[in-house]
Amino acid sequence: MTNKECIRHLVDNNDYKYNLLKSAEELQELALVLTQMALKKDKVDPQEVIDEIGDVEIRLKVLKYFFNKDKIKKRIQFKMGKLKSYIKENKYIGKM
Repeated sequence: MTNKECIRHLVDNNDYKYNLLKSAEELQELALVLTQMALKKDKVDPQEVIDEIGDVEIRLKVLKYFFNKDKIKKRIQFKMGKLKSYIKENKYIGKM
């Protein structure tokens, strides 16, 4: 089974609501480990972040089957345009 076939299996065989909740769960796990890393860097193994990023990327692939891909691409282009503009104008600091 290819990765694409596996993703399609998750889309076709899992309930829509389950896929949404599983995606939210993975995103929350990533958010938690990122927060922990920012606050207690010495207590978090970078592999934990890597693992959660991988889990989230899989779930994002599943979600893309349920939402309009063209609208997602347009949103990405819009957001990237804003970020590039902020960077060019030295308005994007990104520090705490």
